[in-house]
Amino acid sequence: MTAQGAPRLAGAQVASGGVEVTLAVGGRLHRELLDAFWLQDHGEDPARLDRSTLQRKVDTFAIDPTVRAVAARVEGDDLVVEWSHGVPAGRWSAGLLAGVLGFGPAPAPRRTWAAGSLPEPLPRHGHDEVVGSDAGLAAWLDDVATLGFGLVRGVPPTAEAAERLARRVAYPRETIFGGMWRLSSEMTDHSDTAYSQTFLEPHTDATYVPDAPGLQMFCCLERDGTGGESILVDGLAAAEELRATDPAAFATLTRVVVPGRYVEQGVHLRAERPAIRLDARGEVVQVSINNYDRAPFRLPEPEMREFYRAYGALHRRLNDRSHWLLVRLDAGDALIFDNWRTLHGRMAYTGRRVFMGCYHNREDFDSRRRVLCA
Repeated sequence: MTAQGAPRLAGAQVASGGVEVTLAVGGRLHRELLDAFWLQDHGEDPARLDRSTLQRKVDTFAIDPTVRAVAARVEGDDLVVEWSHGVPAGRWSAGLLAGVLGFGPAPAPRRTWAAGSLPEPLPRHGHDEVVGSDAGLAAWLDDVATLGFGLVRGVPPTAEAAERLARRVAYPRETIFGGMWRLSSEMTDHSDTAYSQTFLEPHTDATYVPDAPGLQMFCCLERDGTGGESILVDGLAAAEELRATDPAAFATLTRVVVPGRYVEQGVHLRAERPAIRLDARGEVVQVSINNYDRAPFRLPEPEMREFYRAYGALHRRLNDRSHWLLVRLDAGDALIFDNWRTLHGRMAYTGRRVFMGCYHNREDFDSRRRVLCA
């Protein structure tokens, strides 16, 4: 949506091959030619689309490619087209056309950061606001979409309150650790260095899972002693810096698939993917790096040497402490972060540190934000 309102249809006329529509966007007119076959395949009238589910009813493979538009007009916010060959007229909303033509609402921009570039104090949202209002929840999740993490204060330090907060985002994802899980050095349930008091270098979780959880949440129930600050690093910033300064290393890390594994009694998980995963537009959609859980693999020389060089270059950026954000979570503090972007770690600590945590699926986070923005 622009500052001057949503895009609207300002005109339509039959043209060779389809229909030319005119969209008014931000005070400017944009003309686009829409192919006749495409229009028939994307109709929003009841014969072609179930409006309650948005599931398509049109049989794409039965569309006659010789059908042509014979008339086109704008009715309210819709484009209406009449067809040859007795094909029923179709209807398309301005919202649909604006979206597919690139004039829909822009997603929240991702803001890359190093520790010194973040506002001080860090944005934190009140528990009652997040749990009690959609506006508060949206503000918290906007931080995650923009910065890769979001903080909440004032959470009652109970497992029930932690789960209630988590479910404001979506249902907790079930893994071998459970849905909602307890994290403490006193636990011996799992063979993982997370259940210790030692330093953990920045990493992403579940490199051994084909579809790694999109988000992770920690909620502190108890805390005393020294140290134990959570480490956050913007993996997107590190990847983009590598792309700009060492494009060969960046390309290697987008190409070489790296295996991860997790093994304990009765469990052997394994998956593989590149350390930097791109979408069809070349944008970074996932940084996946966990040297603790990296499984053995071998490439022909000199590809193996180039991988080690590139992997080391990314690792150095991620472990440059000037890029680290250290956040101490005390009882009542909660942190949620993007596990496809934000690496997390932990400083060594003494005393007692008890968290409740969970994972969320990426698709459920994205769904929640779409619903909140609707």
